[in-house]
Order: sequence, then structure tokens, then C-alpha cells
Amino acid sequence: MYPQDHDFLRQAIQMAAVARQQGEFPFGAILVSNQEVHHRATDRCIYHSDPTAHAERLLISEFCRQNRILDLEGFTIYSSTEPCILCAGAIKWARISRVVFSVSQGMLQELTGGRPKPSCAELVNSGGRFIEVDGPLLPDEGLSVFIGYDFKPKRKYPIRKD
Repeated sequence: MYPQDHDFLRQAIQMAAVARQQGEFPFGAILVSNQEVHHRATDRCIYHSDPTAHAERLLISEFCRQNRILDLEGFTIYSSTEPCILCAGAIKWARISRVVFSVSQGMLQELTGGRPKPSCAELVNSGGRFIEVDGPLLPDEGLSVFIGYDFKPKRKYPIRKD
């Protein structure tokens, strides 16, 4: 853990709160290198009607596309919740060096009643390259975003008009 981890993680948690306020699933992430935030993202599954529009995956896709790069070695991703299987794959393929998260998958599954999932560390370190994974950090702050949130699946979500 590094001294700046709490500050950056709080920003990711704030992004999750923003997502919830916008009617999205309450997840957020930021991308950092050299003590500078380079990109922020929230979950946008509902907005895009795309179950893969997770905050971490969008963060990577948008930043890489905007900067025309494929390799994020030296970057850290701060996530309000431990990255899922989908996002861990994106992190691995983008060659991100470090992951820091607040709420673990285990904590999330306790809230949602879901089944246990593989850990992010287990997934991103399944090959020959090591990615540092730190968390859960500030779990009470991360969990606060979920207070009163209804995780029950809905068949249809309201159409957003922008």
C-alpha cells in the first residue's frame, strides 16, 4: 500500500456514488500513473443497454482508444469494488501494473446473495506476468455506496433520453 492509495480510492468510490445517482449500477474506477488521474469511469450498463459496460472495462477502453495505445504498464487502476472476471481480463490484457480496490467480491456477494467468484488477483496473475493487487481497502467507505441499493435483477430498465 502507498500513501496516496486512500485518496485515489476515495475518488473511485465517489465515481460509484455518481453512477448510482445517475441511475446506473454503483461502480466506479479511476486510472492513475505518476500520481496523476488520467481517466475516470462509472458503470454504464443501463445507459448503453450493455451488460459489459462495467466501469473498469470502459475506463480501459476509453483511455486506450483516446490515446491510441494498448499497453498500460506503469498504470494503477483504483476501483470501488474488486474487479469481476470480465474486468480482470481487461486489466490483464491492458498490462496494467497494479489494482487497488475497496469492496471485495466476497463482500459484494454477501450483499447481493450471489455465488462466490474468483478473486481478481487469481485471474490477473494466471499467466507469467505479475500484477500487484491490493484490497480490500476502506471497505466501510466502499460499502456505504450500496446502502439501500436494490440488487434484484430487472428485466427492463427505463429508456434514457439524453
